[in-house]
Amino acid sequence: MQDLFQKAESNLHKFWGFETFRPGQDDVVRSVFEGEETLVLFPTGGGKSLCYQVPATVFEGMTLVISPLVALMEDQVQALKAKGISATFINSTIPYYEVEQRLVNARNGMYKLLYCAPERLKTTLWEAELPNMNIDLVAIDEAHCISEWGHDFRPSYREIRTSLESIADRTRWIALTATATPEVQKDITESLGFEDPNVISKGFARPNLKWWVIESPQKKQKLEQAVKRGAKEGDGLIYGGTRRNCEDLADRFSKLGIKTEAYHAGVESAKRKAIQQRWIEGETPLVAATNAFGMGIDKPDCRYVVHEEMPYSLESYYQEAGRAGRDGAESFPILLYRESDYRKAHDRIQQSYPTLDELNYVYQILCDSFDLAIGSLMVEAEVFRVNEIKKRGKLSYGKIMSAMRLLDQFDIITMQSEMGAYVELQFTVSSQALMSYRKETKNPEKEEFVDKLERIFGPQAFYDKVKLEIDYVLEKLGIQRNALIKALNVLMQNDQILVFEVGDQRDFVRIIEARSKKLPFTKQEIEAHRKNLFRKLEQMHGYILTETCREVYIRNYFGDVSAEPCGHCDNCLRSDKKETVLVTSEQANAIFAELKSSKLTVRALMDKTSLEKEIVLKAIQFLIREEKVKTVPSDPGKYTAL
Repeated sequence: MQDLFQKAESNLHKFWGFETFRPGQDDVVRSVFEGEETLVLFPTGGGKSLCYQVPATVFEGMTLVISPLVALMEDQVQALKAKGISATFINSTIPYYEVEQRLVNARNGMYKLLYCAPERLKTTLWEAELPNMNIDLVAIDEAHCISEWGHDFRPSYREIRTSLESIADRTRWIALTATATPEVQKDITESLGFEDPNVISKGFARPNLKWWVIESPQKKQKLEQAVKRGAKEGDGLIYGGTRRNCEDLADRFSKLGIKTEAYHAGVESAKRKAIQQRWIEGETPLVAATNAFGMGIDKPDCRYVVHEEMPYSLESYYQEAGRAGRDGAESFPILLYRESDYRKAHDRIQQSYPTLDELNYVYQILCDSFDLAIGSLMVEAEVFRVNEIKKRGKLSYGKIMSAMRLLDQFDIITMQSEMGAYVELQFTVSSQALMSYRKETKNPEKEEFVDKLERIFGPQAFYDKVKLEIDYVLEKLGIQRNALIKALNVLMQNDQILVFEVGDQRDFVRIIEARSKKLPFTKQEIEAHRKNLFRKLEQMHGYILTETCREVYIRNYFGDVSAEPCGHCDNCLRSDKKETVLVTSEQANAIFAELKSSKLTVRALMDKTSLEKEIVLKAIQFLIREEKVKTVPSDPGKYTAL
């Protein structure tokens, strides 16, 4: 084992340029080499990826990485390739024949790392190739997706162990997450069949982060003040909620002299990557983004992260806010809040979360729009036209998109949301004629270009139009977009060996399994998931309302019960200036008893219990943390017992 670890340290320096592992990473790498089933709990920016990427360079066989995020796996593969490490990915964005080729390559030992979406493990193609692959390590990234109690639950994650049962006992296992409460950790290890897991945690303390909540009805004014102050410290990030709001914020702060770009799913893929790179390099000091931004992005010197809208869970907030201060220097996660935000978030879940009947309805209409008969399988993803679904089903846009997201999350469909610009191509000559054309051309560069096109688009392009994402084609050819279009025009108009079309980004959808008469859920399962969303929203609201140390609140939520007040969050700094108020169990019980019988404001509770305002507030915060009391969304300012 020591030889393997020394080799890992050598490769860490060779490929990544680091002299030693960070504290905790070394323990994980040793655990992996010793063959222990390992659960890694590292905060955002804690270096989870290296815990499986470095061992992958040491093992003779391949490391299989299960990841739910298409953009993240693509970015990581690109980064590994740039370091000279062989890696690839398999997900819904690449055509069937390319998946087939990559699996053949994996079987032949051509990759050190293979990134794979969890639903791919259930395909017949994967099942056929699995016994032929030499897999030394299975790494499950974003492992909280396994748990129905996690904030990003994906049912396909729960089937990973079953899908890999044939190799389960002859490979090593590691699961990694930044956000797992104790119940989620238990769910992860049980689902993966870990009998005696080695749980390695760096804790959830981020001592360099100054957690701050600004409560004010004047959020725009407070946001401007926060960004102006933050800009003096360095680069930053605003989570703006909606696409339109992000565009407005980018325009607003750019006019104020802080160069800002908007990042959201409506921005073309290549442009998003360019925005991301400019922010990382400091060329763009501020990005206004939806929560699509940030996963896997390594910018150590982000000095502040502002949430203009209330996140729906503490997991999401901790992960997004934690993008500040990865280098360990003082940084500021700031959350702006006004009283109506909680009610708005609650109503959004209430109104947009579909019932089982609505889910079934959208599913059937969707299948009808693709002319998919019951029992038929959809081989290729097709364009999703939400207006057609609206017209057929007479449902609101919000309800349809909520149903689509849930169907995607539950692995009924796969959505390539806002797929990048594409190029569609078909050869107008036979394979034999194309070979003759290549031999007869007097231009070696053209011959090589056409040869690459044939390999990229595959044999299907000789009898049908094949559509590929243009970024993928450009990467394979190693040229710019304008050069590609110019070359294809010559081959179409002058040489007449192909036809092509370049199109803008569109949404694609594929029904994963054969169409069925009804969805494989019960009403209870759908309702349980919905209740869990509300539970997490309550806990997030509790963080905003708490008057105790914010870091303690977060760390307690994730199971770190030994946390001490940080001394530098807004609440700690305020409490330093006033006498500490202690609440007895009798006082808390008195408040709870009143709230069991009716919904009351703080003033009403003061009148009924004869307790001072500070005592009532402290008792309410305690009861919210204990999940005994919640706020009333429809009547702001009132509280009720759960």
